[in-house]
Amino acid sequence: MAVSIDYANLPSHPRLMFTEDRIDAVLSMNKSDSYYQGILSSLKSTADGAVKSSISLTSASSWSSTIRMDVGAVAGTYLLTKNETYSDWVADTILTIASLSDWEPASDYLNTADMAMTISIGYDWIYDTLTSAQRLTLETAIIDLAFVPALNSSINSWSEHTNNWAQVTNGCLILATLAIGDTNTTIAEEILDFTFPKLNVSLEQYAPDGGWIEGYSYGTYAGIFLVLMLGSLDSAVGNDLGISSLLGMSNLGAWLTHGFGNTGGFSWADGAWTFSNANSLWSVGYWAQKFNTPEWLQGMLSRFDTAEAATFQAFLFYNSTLMTPDVLSTMPRYDEFTNVAGITYRTSWEDTDGWFFGFMGGFNGRSHGHLDAGSFVIDYKGYRWAELLGSDSYSLTDYFDAPQRWTYYRCRSEGANTLSISNKVQTALHFANQIPSSNNSLRWVGSFDSSSRFGVANLTEAYSNVTTSVLRGVAFMNDSQILIRDEVRASSAVDIAASWHTTATVSIASDNQSATLTQDDVTMDVTVLSPSNGYLELVDTNPCDAYSPCSEATNSGIYNLAVRLDDLTTEADIILAITASGEEVYSFDLALDEWYSACTEDCWESANIDYPYWLSDSETYF
Repeated sequence: MAVSIDYANLPSHPRLMFTEDRIDAVLSMNKSDSYYQGILSSLKSTADGAVKSSISLTSASSWSSTIRMDVGAVAGTYLLTKNETYSDWVADTILTIASLSDWEPASDYLNTADMAMTISIGYDWIYDTLTSAQRLTLETAIIDLAFVPALNSSINSWSEHTNNWAQVTNGCLILATLAIGDTNTTIAEEILDFTFPKLNVSLEQYAPDGGWIEGYSYGTYAGIFLVLMLGSLDSAVGNDLGISSLLGMSNLGAWLTHGFGNTGGFSWADGAWTFSNANSLWSVGYWAQKFNTPEWLQGMLSRFDTAEAATFQAFLFYNSTLMTPDVLSTMPRYDEFTNVAGITYRTSWEDTDGWFFGFMGGFNGRSHGHLDAGSFVIDYKGYRWAELLGSDSYSLTDYFDAPQRWTYYRCRSEGANTLSISNKVQTALHFANQIPSSNNSLRWVGSFDSSSRFGVANLTEAYSNVTTSVLRGVAFMNDSQILIRDEVRASSAVDIAASWHTTATVSIASDNQSATLTQDDVTMDVTVLSPSNGYLELVDTNPCDAYSPCSEATNSGIYNLAVRLDDLTTEADIILAITASGEEVYSFDLALDEWYSACTEDCWESANIDYPYWLSDSETYF
């Protein structure tokens, strides 16, 4: 859709989110909200620490997001205090960035865009303290080092990205036009015309319900820049150019909230699952305010103390009225997301020692994707018991190119928490991969009762070369047990391995049908309930045991615990139970196509999604 901004008539500075009205609101909340007082106190400490030294930045290649976060913290503290010690440091810092002769747009435009946004926020928030010459230096740097290269077709191949790159690069550029667009309306309009259509293609992939196909980690990363841009549009233009009304946007906050487990994110593919602070998660606050959903903000902040929540976005996206009354105890403990074929469930929002699981089918071969359809993660008692490994080094040869990508352990099916199915016996580090182009739908979701939740994914397309049908169901039963059920049917006999990864110490019992997992003083029991010829096996996770020379991660301390069968078969029903030690193992031998019939609460059913409409514009590796 065509959009326009009247750059000649932008409001006075500061106009990027932290406007005079917002400053007044923050100061008012600080008087009465003790929790927010703690956050603001920690932010001031960050600012006070930052101003004690100058940044060291000799080239764009040494750029760090810490600089953006410090500029935001210090500039925001200036707006609240009007203490020019803070504005002087921000001026020195952003002028140092501007003094670089080249922001290296051809090699890494993510950094280029981030630098443009950082200067823009600093410039806007300390505008009244800058001299005319300083302003001109900063405006010129943004135009010459970010805008002009963005429009240069010989080096802007990055602009074809439809993944998280699209939101980072285009979001930063649009924000920068709002900061300085009134000084050069012509190029500001060119940048808007150039970026908005490409951004719009990326945003299509949130349809229909807010999930992000690259997984939670990359979804939160993109969210940082998306909402900083949206918040700036709201304050500088008075609307977000229709973005928040796009299909899926109204539920993006739910995805970001429910996808954050008790120990970290439900991140698959190349994404990392741990978060040391709320920097990546503060976009939830924007969506909570936009759609007046206090449960999103409360759910996110329940996972961080005030020091961890104290990143500069807290100046912008916190709202005291959304924090009272406390709705955590009444929040839905589960959600499902069609476009990633995923579900999440937790036993409590308030008890972080409780259970959490995430389960996904999804589209194989997507941007940053692994062959990991059917994977799950499990949290309990403050530990992650089933985890996905995330990326290997992006510098590995052809890491982002098929078919080489699918030779790397962490990208392969055996390196995920899913099934490997082959028409011959599989050996460690040579398990069969899923089909890269497969789309694997979420079929049934619901609860058998108030203490259960289940999801069933159709994974048939992922194994269509060797099977006729593959269904995987994951259920939480009786407030005490995770159950994973796999139903595999094939016209010719196949070998099946159902494997998952853990950093717990694993001790397999002598019968090979049960095991104990231990992390510190917490233990879990794993039991093969079916079939009778199923057994547990620890599988080698070190790819460097398979070939030489090897540059892959050795996965030290990570165990692959697999359910194996002692013979090839045309039909298998594999049932695995994971319980806290000492809890009774609950047998639930009901076929997956009957789970939905047994559903009594919040039942949900979907047809197989053969080809998502957004797929033709998304990035793939096949």
